[in-house]
Amino acid sequence: MDKGKKKDLLIILMLVALVTMGTSYALLSQKVEQKGTGTVKGNWDVEITNVVESATQGAGVSESASSSLTVASFAASLNQPGDSVTYTVTVENKGNIDARLESITSQATPEYGTDDNPYVIYTYDGITSESVLKAGESISFAVTIQYSSEATLVVPIKATLTTVLNYVQNV
Repeated sequence: MDKGKKKDLLIILMLVALVTMGTSYALLSQKVEQKGTGTVKGNWDVEITNVVESATQGAGVSESASSSLTVASFAASLNQPGDSVTYTVTVENKGNIDARLESITSQATPEYGTDDNPYVIYTYDGITSESVLKAGESISFAVTIQYSSEATLVVPIKATLTTVLNYVQNV
């Protein structure tokens, strides 16, 4: 083959290679779309299922205890320092999604004095924020309303406490 034909053949081969590469790139770089639907079935159902008075000390008397979803309300009459009323609260995760306790918020309103009455002490035992309540499980914890034994002014107190358990999905 002479040099001219070799040159022409080489140019034709290069053009064919260039066209093949361009076509291949165009085919491989196309946007691929996949359409469809998916269904995730989650059932969120975390609630307080039981609130009961479990103990009293001194002349403390439970006036009431109730709950609605994740809110529990308590009222106790405390007559002298050292009196207390303890309630047992049960929370159940009836859903199929694990829940994490993000926070516990409380609003206390003693009848005597202000919201921050130093004579009334509210405590929680057996539950902490960031604890996980797995699907299908329950937890019980104690809430105590107590007349401080260090009180210097002794008057009967009717103390109420509203507690909100702020649960979120555990991820």
